[in-house]
Amino acid sequence: MYYKSIIIGLIAGFGGGLVSLGGGTLVIPLLMGWVGLSPVAARGTAIVVAIFSTGMGAFIYHQSNMLDLPVAIWVALPSLLVTPLAASWSENWPAKRLKAGFGIAVAVGGILVISRDEIGSALTISDQWEIPYLLMVGVIEGLVAGIIGISGGPILAPLFVLGMGMPQQLAQGCSLAARLPAVASGIWENWHLGNIHSRLIPGLALGSLSGAWLGSRIALWLPEHGLRLLFAALLIFLGGHYLHQGFVSRQL
Repeated sequence: MYYKSIIIGLIAGFGGGLVSLGGGTLVIPLLMGWVGLSPVAARGTAIVVAIFSTGMGAFIYHQSNMLDLPVAIWVALPSLLVTPLAASWSENWPAKRLKAGFGIAVAVGGILVISRDEIGSALTISDQWEIPYLLMVGVIEGLVAGIIGISGGPILAPLFVLGMGMPQQLAQGCSLAARLPAVASGIWENWHLGNIHSRLIPGLALGSLSGAWLGSRIALWLPEHGLRLLFAALLIFLGGHYLHQGFVSRQL
């Protein structure tokens, strides 16, 4: 069991460090299918992985001056408030349909990220609208985290790249740091609900810290354009995954 938790942590940490995607779409199924956790326990335990992977990733990006702390704070504040409210509002919403809509948004975001050089500054906001834009981004992240049940990584980095013209590495560093308060809040809530499998935490922590360190180092070493293409390709793949989930659910 211990080595399984280390491997799952490595997957989550590496994805978080390399492309600011915590790997929830892989971690939760692995915790359910490979470790045998219930869906609720898998979701609660997976969010613990996120605190280690995002924390280590944000630290490494900060060391390389690829983290704008004020940007992360402006995004984190509304996200921290919106996430629990969105989770409560959407408790009885059709989850599969929501995931299909999320898939479309993520895939379109991936296509726009690929096309950023051609689009130029057409989508970039002016300095006077920066704070309202960041607050809006935080609200969107909170809605995604609360309704869909995954971190805002697939949403945050594209909005930083497109709306603020950030290079990919800086966008990923800000994305990781901005998610930390909401992740901490989620851990607190799931701990009190008894949804965290505490015996897995040491292995998950070790794996995710190691994976995030390695993934972040590789991301900072890669050329910005190459990392952006990799990130966009993964967004399109992730969007297709959620679209497939929604399509299959309508056929059943």
